[in-house]
Amino acid sequence: MIRLHMSDLTQNQANTTYPALEKIPAMQRRRLSSIAKIALNSAIQALEGQSVDYIVWVSQYGDEHKTLSILKDVLQDQTPSPTQFSTSVHNAISGLYSILCQDATPATSLAGSWNDALVEAYAWLKTSANADATVLIVYYDESLPPIYQDFQPFEAFSMAAVVCLDQPNLALDLSAAPAGSMAFQEAQAFQKFWQGAEQTQAVWRKC
Repeated sequence: MIRLHMSDLTQNQANTTYPALEKIPAMQRRRLSSIAKIALNSAIQALEGQSVDYIVWVSQYGDEHKTLSILKDVLQDQTPSPTQFSTSVHNAISGLYSILCQDATPATSLAGSWNDALVEAYAWLKTSANADATVLIVYYDESLPPIYQDFQPFEAFSMAAVVCLDQPNLALDLSAAPAGSMAFQEAQAFQKFWQGAEQTQAVWRKC
Protein backbone atom coordinates (compact mmCIF):
# COMPACT_ATOMS: atom_id res chain seq x y z
CA MET A 1 0.00 0.00 0.00
CA ILE A 2 1.40 3.38 -1.03
CA ARG A 3 0.43 6.45 1.00
CA LEU A 4 1.00 10.03 -0.12
CA HIS A 5 -0.24 13.51 0.65
CA MET A 6 -1.59 15.08 -2.53
CA SER A 7 -2.36 18.75 -3.07
CA ASP A 8 -5.40 20.02 -4.94
CA LEU A 9 -5.60 18.46 -8.38
CA THR A 10 -5.37 20.96 -11.23
CA GLN A 11 -7.20 19.91 -14.39
CA ASN A 12 -7.32 21.26 -17.92
CA GLN A 13 -9.46 20.23 -20.87
CA ALA A 14 -9.13 20.80 -24.60
CA ASN A 15 -10.27 24.05 -26.21
CA THR A 16 -9.92 26.15 -23.07
CA THR A 17 -7.72 29.11 -22.25
CA TYR A 18 -4.39 28.53 -20.53
CA PRO A 19 -3.82 31.53 -18.25
CA ALA A 20 -0.71 30.09 -16.58
CA LEU A 21 1.12 30.25 -19.92
CA GLU A 22 1.15 34.05 -19.69
CA LYS A 23 4.36 33.57 -17.71
CA ILE A 24 6.01 32.32 -20.91
CA PRO A 25 7.07 34.95 -23.52
CA ALA A 26 4.49 35.30 -26.29
CA MET A 27 6.84 34.35 -29.13
CA GLN A 28 7.82 31.10 -27.43
CA ARG A 29 4.24 30.45 -26.31
CA ARG A 30 2.95 30.59 -29.89
CA ARG A 31 5.40 27.89 -30.95
CA LEU A 32 4.15 25.36 -28.42
CA SER A 33 2.13 22.42 -29.67
CA SER A 34 -1.37 21.93 -28.31
CA ILE A 35 -0.26 19.07 -26.05
CA ALA A 36 2.65 21.12 -24.70
CA LYS A 37 0.32 24.01 -23.87
CA ILE A 38 -2.14 21.90 -21.91
CA ALA A 39 0.62 20.05 -20.03
CA LEU A 40 2.63 23.15 -19.13
CA ASN A 41 -0.47 25.03 -18.03
CA SER A 42 -1.36 22.29 -15.54
CA ALA A 43 2.20 22.10 -14.25
CA ILE A 44 2.51 25.83 -13.65
CA GLN A 45 -0.93 26.01 -12.05
CA ALA A 46 -0.15 23.14 -9.67
CA LEU A 47 3.08 24.76 -8.54
CA GLU A 48 1.49 28.17 -7.84
CA GLY A 49 4.92 29.74 -7.57
CA GLN A 50 6.32 27.17 -5.14
CA SER A 51 9.34 24.99 -5.85
CA VAL A 52 9.53 21.19 -5.70
CA ASP A 53 12.44 18.76 -5.48
CA TYR A 54 11.51 16.48 -8.38
CA ILE A 55 9.07 16.39 -11.30
CA VAL A 56 7.41 13.36 -12.90
CA TRP A 57 5.93 13.90 -16.37
CA VAL A 58 3.76 11.07 -17.65
CA SER A 59 1.71 10.46 -20.81
CA GLN A 60 0.39 7.38 -22.53
CA TYR A 61 0.96 8.61 -26.08
CA GLY A 62 2.99 11.80 -25.93
CA ASP A 63 2.84 13.91 -29.09
CA GLU A 64 1.38 11.22 -31.34
CA HIS A 65 0.51 13.74 -34.06
CA LYS A 66 4.20 14.56 -34.61
CA THR A 67 5.17 10.89 -34.39
CA LEU A 68 2.67 9.99 -37.10
CA SER A 69 3.91 12.85 -39.29
CA ILE A 70 7.48 11.56 -38.97
CA LEU A 71 6.36 8.04 -39.89
CA LYS A 72 4.62 9.39 -42.99
CA ASP A 73 7.83 11.17 -44.04
CA VAL A 74 9.80 7.94 -43.64
CA LEU A 75 7.25 5.99 -45.72
CA GLN A 76 7.62 8.59 -48.48
CA ASP A 77 11.44 8.34 -48.35
CA GLN A 78 11.69 11.86 -46.99
CA THR A 79 14.08 12.91 -44.24
CA PRO A 80 12.10 13.83 -41.11
CA SER A 81 12.56 17.35 -39.82
CA PRO A 82 15.17 17.42 -37.01
CA THR A 83 13.08 20.01 -35.18
CA GLN A 84 9.95 17.92 -35.46
CA PHE A 85 11.81 14.86 -34.22
CA SER A 86 13.39 16.64 -31.25
CA THR A 87 10.00 17.91 -30.08
CA SER A 88 8.23 14.58 -30.64
CA VAL A 89 10.23 12.51 -28.15
CA HIS A 90 8.53 11.62 -24.88
CA ASN A 91 10.64 13.92 -22.71
CA ALA A 92 10.29 16.93 -24.99
CA ILE A 93 7.70 18.67 -22.81
CA SER A 94 9.86 18.19 -19.73
CA GLY A 95 12.72 19.88 -21.56
CA LEU A 96 10.51 22.70 -22.79
CA TYR A 97 9.30 23.36 -19.26
CA SER A 98 12.85 23.46 -17.93
CA ILE A 99 13.96 25.93 -20.60
CA LEU A 100 10.91 28.18 -20.80
CA CYS A 101 10.36 28.38 -17.03
CA GLN A 102 14.06 28.46 -16.17
CA ASP A 103 13.55 25.57 -13.76
CA ALA A 104 16.44 23.13 -13.33
CA THR A 105 14.51 20.77 -11.02
CA PRO A 106 15.48 17.12 -11.72
CA ALA A 107 12.76 15.38 -13.72
CA THR A 108 11.83 12.16 -15.42
CA SER A 109 9.38 11.38 -18.22
CA LEU A 110 7.32 8.19 -18.27
CA ALA A 111 5.32 6.53 -21.02
CA GLY A 112 2.71 5.24 -18.62
CA SER A 113 -0.23 5.98 -16.35
CA TRP A 114 -1.17 8.23 -13.45
CA ASN A 115 -0.58 5.32 -11.08
CA ASP A 116 2.87 4.82 -12.60
CA ALA A 117 3.65 8.44 -11.81
CA LEU A 118 2.42 8.05 -8.22
CA VAL A 119 4.69 5.02 -7.77
CA GLU A 120 7.66 6.86 -9.30
CA ALA A 121 7.08 9.84 -7.02
CA TYR A 122 6.69 7.62 -3.96
CA ALA A 123 9.90 5.71 -4.74
CA TRP A 124 11.82 8.95 -5.16
CA LEU A 125 10.44 10.42 -1.94
CA LYS A 126 11.24 7.27 0.06
CA THR A 127 14.87 7.37 -1.07
CA SER A 128 15.32 11.13 -0.69
CA ALA A 129 17.56 12.38 2.09
CA ASN A 130 15.11 15.25 2.61
CA ALA A 131 12.14 14.11 4.68
CA ASP A 132 10.18 17.20 3.58
CA ALA A 133 10.78 16.68 -0.13
CA THR A 134 7.96 17.30 -2.62
CA VAL A 135 7.29 16.00 -6.13
CA LEU A 136 5.21 17.51 -8.93
CA ILE A 137 3.30 14.96 -11.02
CA VAL A 138 1.94 16.00 -14.42
CA TYR A 139 -0.22 13.71 -16.60
CA TYR A 140 -1.19 14.77 -20.13
CA ASP A 141 -2.61 13.25 -23.30
CA GLU A 142 -4.36 14.65 -26.35
CA SER A 143 -6.84 13.21 -28.81
CA LEU A 144 -5.18 10.84 -31.24
CA PRO A 145 -4.85 11.52 -34.98
CA PRO A 146 -7.97 10.65 -37.03
CA ILE A 147 -6.51 7.33 -38.16
CA TYR A 148 -6.75 6.11 -34.54
CA GLN A 149 -9.97 7.85 -33.51
CA ASP A 150 -12.22 4.81 -33.97
CA PHE A 151 -9.93 2.82 -31.68
CA GLN A 152 -9.61 5.29 -28.81
CA PRO A 153 -11.70 8.47 -29.06
CA PHE A 154 -11.09 11.00 -26.28
CA GLU A 155 -10.43 14.72 -25.86
CA ALA A 156 -7.16 16.27 -24.75
CA PHE A 157 -6.73 16.75 -21.01
CA SER A 158 -4.04 17.21 -18.40
CA MET A 159 -3.84 17.08 -14.62
CA ALA A 160 -1.17 17.84 -12.05
CA ALA A 161 -0.59 17.78 -8.31
CA VAL A 162 2.21 18.10 -5.77
CA VAL A 163 2.78 15.08 -3.52
CA CYS A 164 4.81 14.40 -0.39
CA LEU A 165 4.99 11.81 2.40
CA ASP A 166 3.82 13.99 5.30
CA GLN A 167 0.21 13.55 6.51
CA PRO A 168 -0.98 11.25 3.70
CA ASN A 169 -4.47 11.77 2.32
CA LEU A 170 -4.30 9.22 -0.51
CA ALA A 171 -3.66 5.47 -0.43
CA LEU A 172 -2.90 3.45 -3.55
CA ASP A 173 -3.37 -0.32 -3.72
CA LEU A 174 -1.86 -1.56 -6.97
CA SER A 175 -2.99 -5.13 -6.31
CA ALA A 176 -6.56 -3.97 -6.96
CA ALA A 177 -5.76 -2.28 -10.28
CA PRO A 178 -7.83 -3.72 -13.16
CA ALA A 179 -5.85 -5.36 -15.94
CA GLY A 180 -5.94 -3.99 -19.45
CA SER A 181 -7.23 -0.47 -18.76
CA MET A 182 -5.83 2.34 -20.88
CA ALA A 183 -3.66 4.90 -19.09
CA PHE A 184 -5.76 7.87 -20.17
CA GLN A 185 -8.90 6.12 -18.87
CA GLU A 186 -7.21 5.51 -15.53
CA ALA A 187 -6.29 9.19 -15.26
CA GLN A 188 -9.85 10.25 -16.08
CA ALA A 189 -11.19 7.80 -13.48
CA PHE A 190 -8.87 9.27 -10.86
CA GLN A 191 -10.07 12.78 -11.69
CA LYS A 192 -13.66 11.77 -11.00
CA PHE A 193 -12.72 9.90 -7.82
CA TRP A 194 -10.61 12.68 -6.32
CA GLN A 195 -13.14 15.41 -7.05
CA GLY A 196 -16.14 13.32 -5.95
CA ALA A 197 -17.58 12.45 -2.57
CA GLU A 198 -16.65 8.77 -2.78
CA GLN A 199 -13.97 7.88 -0.21
CA THR A 200 -12.91 4.51 -1.58
CA GLN A 201 -12.46 3.10 -5.04
CA ALA A 202 -10.92 -0.24 -6.01
CA VAL A 203 -7.43 1.20 -6.40
CA TRP A 204 -7.53 4.49 -4.44
CA ARG A 205 -8.66 5.47 -0.99
CA LYS A 206 -8.88 8.91 0.60
CA CYS A 207 -7.26 8.98 4.04
